[in-house]
Amino acid sequence: MVRIASLVVITFALQASALEPLNITEEEFKMYQQFRAASSDERVQAMKPEARLPAIAKDAGFKLKDLQAAITKGEAAGDVKAKCEANLKEAMATLEFASRLGRLELDTSAAQAVAYVQWFNEEPKDLIVEASFAAAKAAEACPIASTIAVWAQSKANPKQRVFQALIGVGGAGRIKLDKVKDFAETRYVKLFEKLKSVNNGDDLSAEAGAPSAKP
Repeated sequence: MVRIASLVVITFALQASALEPLNITEEEFKMYQQFRAASSDERVQAMKPEARLPAIAKDAGFKLKDLQAAITKGEAAGDVKAKCEANLKEAMATLEFASRLGRLELDTSAAQAVAYVQWFNEEPKDLIVEASFAAAKAAEACPIASTIAVWAQSKANPKQRVFQALIGVGGAGRIKLDKVKDFAETRYVKLFEKLKSVNNGDDLSAEAGAPSAKP
């Protein structure tokens, strides 16, 4: 039994190490994104070069040294969108419903990044369990995402939406993978926002595309 347990631990460690580290936090990424957006503003560009960064920090309410550190990390992080999407595919491949996954994407067009996870559901009774697994894996794979949007179509009828919800990466990080099947319907369901499910009798017939990540 000890040898088996050791093998399980080693397997999980290998899976975790396969994910490419981003070396930048969610807050640092948001600061970096805000800096990039502000730098293209005509009013900022009209300033003397040495005055731009202090002005951006003051306007955003950041400490200058924190903003400078975030910029350094952001520039060193490289293509975080590509890294996160690769991590999503790697992490999601370990799920029981990996063969039924759909879109796995990261939107970095705004300061707050959004991870999108879609799958095709076979059993409606499993929806919140699958959503919890998907959210937890997405938070692990892409910690810079502020929000995770999860949604499911019916496998039997791919045009039929059967579930959708949003969850903050902090909330998703509270989901313990080994407890999902025990607590998804009683505890973890409370972590999701804007949840719509056929199990609740919600009408999703008008829903199309990725769920809106706007609060």
